[in-house]
Amino acid sequence: MDEQRYTYRVQWLVLIGAALLLLLLLGAWIREGTSKEWRSIQKEYARLLSLQGTEDGMPADAFEGGIFQVDLPHFNRTDRCISCHHGLENPAMKEMFQPHSLHPGTFLEDHPVQDYGCTICHGGQPGALTKKEAYGRMPETHWPFPMLEQPYIQSSCGKCHLAVFSDVPEEGADPGEAGAREGMEVFLAGKTIFSTEGCLGCHQARGVGGILGPDLTEQGEKTKHEYSFQNVSGEQSVSNWLKEHFRDPEMVSPGSQMLKITLEEGELDALATFVMGLEKPEIPFEYFSMATLNEFKGKREFMEGDKGYAYLCSACHGKTGEGKDYEVFLTGVPAIGNPDFLRVASREYIRFTLEKGRSLRQMGSWTGLISGMKAEELDGIASFLKGSIKDEDARDLSLRGGNAVEGLRLYERYCQVCHGEEGKGDVAVALNQEGLLSRAGNDFLIRTLLNGRGNTAMPGWSHLQDDQLADLLALLGSWKTHGSPGGPLELPEGDLDQGALSYHFLCSRCHGEFGEGETGPAIINRDFLEAASDRFLYETIARGRVHTAMFGWSSDVYNQEKLEPGDISNLIAFMRQSAMGDLTYVYQGSNPGDSKEGSLLFELRCAECHGKSGEGVKAPALNNQEFLSAASNGYLLATITLGRTGTAMPSWGYGTDKYPALSGKERTDLVAFLRSNQRIRIKY
Repeated sequence: MDEQRYTYRVQWLVLIGAALLLLLLLGAWIREGTSKEWRSIQKEYARLLSLQGTEDGMPADAFEGGIFQVDLPHFNRTDRCISCHHGLENPAMKEMFQPHSLHPGTFLEDHPVQDYGCTICHGGQPGALTKKEAYGRMPETHWPFPMLEQPYIQSSCGKCHLAVFSDVPEEGADPGEAGAREGMEVFLAGKTIFSTEGCLGCHQARGVGGILGPDLTEQGEKTKHEYSFQNVSGEQSVSNWLKEHFRDPEMVSPGSQMLKITLEEGELDALATFVMGLEKPEIPFEYFSMATLNEFKGKREFMEGDKGYAYLCSACHGKTGEGKDYEVFLTGVPAIGNPDFLRVASREYIRFTLEKGRSLRQMGSWTGLISGMKAEELDGIASFLKGSIKDEDARDLSLRGGNAVEGLRLYERYCQVCHGEEGKGDVAVALNQEGLLSRAGNDFLIRTLLNGRGNTAMPGWSHLQDDQLADLLALLGSWKTHGSPGGPLELPEGDLDQGALSYHFLCSRCHGEFGEGETGPAIINRDFLEAASDRFLYETIARGRVHTAMFGWSSDVYNQEKLEPGDISNLIAFMRQSAMGDLTYVYQGSNPGDSKEGSLLFELRCAECHGKSGEGVKAPALNNQEFLSAASNGYLLATITLGRTGTAMPSWGYGTDKYPALSGKERTDLVAFLRSNQRIRIKY
């Protein structure tokens, strides 16, 4: 082929290629200009406008088509949604079908499109111009945040409005529902479920909660690509994964220790919506509500005791503290709402357990460094639990007219097991003695009956009716042979330093270094001192108690140890001041039992449930250092004596058809054995 012919052919090929390229460009231009989905939608909108006649008072032909977008640099996105959704702010389109319909509700009043765009709430691809791409749900789109449907779109409210621990309504919200805005009903229902199901018992959110499960603070920012759908049936979406996980955690996530949650379908939707709203988005501070912003800064609302229990404890211990049966569950959970438990557990016992937890058990420590809880909040939970059984303030403390015969029947049924026949004493102090009854007024006796004595073996009897209390008082009154001393006693102001010295040298030998009780009863005890008047204390110290080791320090002692009224005033002031102070330890108190005898009894009576070494099998672990540091000997004795109604723990003081009653000595021997397992003392 000669050169001229070769050049001629190349020119034709170039010309044909250029023509084809022009045809392709022309076709693309025509397709872009006439067949794009957004253009057909805009044409339909223009037609609908012509039927309406106007658009916000403007002629229908004023509508101009094209690609519309909202630049949102503060959200790091550019939304093009309004290219197809022109009617979202047009009241004339209120009854129209999608995508031309007016936006429902009043959201745009507070969230104008020019400031918020669309995808910050709805999800989807902000730059898309087709429905398929905008929704971002198809695998081929590879978009991590697909369009949200109802009710899950409400999860987007959490970006700005979610204050996990606040119940204070936002400005303009319905006062009847904390933080409520129109369209947040499902989301707020999920928040209620989240709080009442005790989710923070295992998970943390915004720095508060347990550490057994993953932190949920930014759970809502996870995409579906971060979840495994291997064991999930149905739609592969975040919402469906969460719902299936709530239904059966171990099935969806093998090895999960999360408890199943028994919820209706609508409640599962609500909880999934709420969890999807747990986010910490990178948006300007001015978009957050003040309560939400404060929580992100670590300044949350104070959690009252009832709320703290619901958030942290209810998942394991139950909404009413009913616990979980050891026969039904692989690892049972103690019933801390059980009245028998609350009758014998002191506030200090509960507070210590919250602070320290139980090693090698499911009960973790709720100390602030781990859980984010404030010390005052743990105090509130302990008071809430203890307060559910203590109702002294609601009772009439001036009971009269009781029947001593009925009182004796009550005494033999309830009291004799510890205080002995006819009140002569056994494992507890003798009640039928002048040194006590001649000085104790009804107020002292009733308060003691109702509240018991924390960290001693005296439980509270607040479940008794007023007539039963009156009958018991009548019986105690019948044992008196002398009248009560006069009214209130005026004492000189006490010297605390001198009182401390007197107590150390004169009283601690019997009542314990910290007043916890040794051979004598616990006298630096808050419950005791709240019930005892100054006259009762003065008369007891000065006159002693006949037929006991307590002699009168003003009547039976001579020389330099004899106490004058001022000296006794010093002692009383020191006792009251000490009882109000913070504990260093939960002191054990008296322990007169024989641990060797107790070990034999334990193996015979207790090992079947508590384990041969007290490790816990079908009942709580008793050979546990946190437990033994929280439980005084009095608590152990009272628990053995009373048992726990509604649980497998029988009463070993009163006996049952299946189990015999143990003598006072046998019960104190058991206490001595349990105490012998304590190897360390943990500070309160």
